[in-house]
Amino acid sequence: MRSVAAGVSTIVRSRPGPFASASQSHKQYTKLAVGDMTVGERLLGLVADVDGALFGVPGGQTLPLYAASRGADVRHLMVRDERNAVTAADAHARLTGIVGVCDATVGPGATNLVSGLAEAQASSIPVVAVVADTRRDAEHLRRYSVASQSFEQSETLAPVTKWVGRVHEPAALDEVVDQALRVATAGRPGPVVVSIPEDIFLGAADGSRPRPVTDADRRFPRHRPHPEPELVETVAGMIREAERPVVLAGGGVVFSGAAPALSDLAEGCSLPVATSLNGKGAIDERHRLSAGVVGGFGSQRGNLVVQAADLIVAVGTKHSQLGTHGWRLPAAGQTVVHVDIDATEIGRAIPAHIGVVADARSFLMALAEVLEAWSGSSTPWIDGIRPDEDPVGGDEAVRPEAVVAALDDLLGPDDVLVCEASLSSGWGARYFRVKRAGPGMLAPRGLAGLGWAPGATLGARVARPEGRVVALTGDGGWGYGLSETETAVRYGLDLTTVVLNNSSLAWIRHVESRMRMPYNTDFSPVDFAATARAMGADGRRIDRGQSIASTISEALETPGPSVVEVPVSPDATPIIRYGTVRRAAYG
Repeated sequence: MRSVAAGVSTIVRSRPGPFASASQSHKQYTKLAVGDMTVGERLLGLVADVDGALFGVPGGQTLPLYAASRGADVRHLMVRDERNAVTAADAHARLTGIVGVCDATVGPGATNLVSGLAEAQASSIPVVAVVADTRRDAEHLRRYSVASQSFEQSETLAPVTKWVGRVHEPAALDEVVDQALRVATAGRPGPVVVSIPEDIFLGAADGSRPRPVTDADRRFPRHRPHPEPELVETVAGMIREAERPVVLAGGGVVFSGAAPALSDLAEGCSLPVATSLNGKGAIDERHRLSAGVVGGFGSQRGNLVVQAADLIVAVGTKHSQLGTHGWRLPAAGQTVVHVDIDATEIGRAIPAHIGVVADARSFLMALAEVLEAWSGSSTPWIDGIRPDEDPVGGDEAVRPEAVVAALDDLLGPDDVLVCEASLSSGWGARYFRVKRAGPGMLAPRGLAGLGWAPGATLGARVARPEGRVVALTGDGGWGYGLSETETAVRYGLDLTTVVLNNSSLAWIRHVESRMRMPYNTDFSPVDFAATARAMGADGRRIDRGQSIASTISEALETPGPSVVEVPVSPDATPIIRYGTVRRAAYG
């Protein structure tokens, strides 16, 4: 394995950009920088207490924050696009269980955060976005950006966050940050915004009312509500009586740290486990009780197991459209128990016979205690479900499933696969196995917007300096953020990006084909290996099926960032249609 990235293990001193403020503000900043602690400096101290990782892009209004980073105990990664800052913070939170933090300047910096915050909100990931705002004495000049770059940005950010808090005076900084952390981690976790006017950033923090960041403030979920004991007894009785029970684990199991508890329950009771895509890692997927992923991006076995079950205990899943074949699985007539920390989610998309409002880990531990004396069947019922999967590899053609199978062979329990929102997520879901209970494959299945992987890979690298980090993306998704290759080069980050290049937006291409629409999805040829080399990274290309494993292995062992381009057919797809599952079960 390559050495730990130097850029991750040391303090990063960001490059300050030019001031966009008046000379009076510049003089005020210069005076404060000599002696008094500024709000920017105090804020960095709070960030250091949260985790010490910060991702962002400098702007004139956030310059006090960047200037304060000199010598601060904060690892700041300056990315090339704010969209990648928020996705980096998102991925960092998913892997560490600690709130992610990013920063952006006023106006265009704030708008660039929107899609990433919406993904974090839809996937229930806590992120604190520190966003600069217009000076307080120029707020009346927001309209038409008379005040530089400004507009009513809080109204834009509010729908994609749990809370937008504003620091209205320097003394309120600690209290606003404290509230932001509380909102982000309490109940169903999600993103929040801390809005700081430029002149507040420049102000002295001496009068601030201290609110130290505790370990409880930075971890999520903040509270772990316990299930009602009577409901746990009822669910346990249903499991004992069922002939084919299965746990359907969602992202709530993985991101709440409940995967070890689920593994203990499954092994103790011979209870099969299927997962949503974000639930990958709820159990070691090499385990005989692992059924795989369910839904359109799932495996045939995962879908067949859930379809055959007579009791489905769904924990920490929202039953998304893709994960349920358009809300057809679980099907009408199947008994469903729905467990979620958010009471409004229970039974919302799929009717539930019993709803349990509880933290995933608290529920699974309580259920295991009640079922402790019951071992279930010595032969798990899913042993009889072994559908034929398509063969992988072995020929000249380079196929996506063979590429992911090679990644599965090469990556171990400490490594992370970061998938793009495209068909790449489906290839990863079907052919890559997470090899220990916990987050080992990340994918944006909330808002599911293209361009998530480039920034998320940076955040994953910072979160997991001890393992290997690989991004799996298509050329469509990679086109959104390939400039972050330079970021990885600049910080000396060891990471590998595998680009499945079909020169198209393949998912949309398939839809257009089925609808007999004219294609408007194809791209001109791009040499992504060459673009990587142009930015100082290692660039390779796979043209033969037999060279897949060796080429990826060489890239993994190459210091610094590497890009492996893999030309594939635009007709290849991992999507399993519901009709396929039905025919496999009933003929």
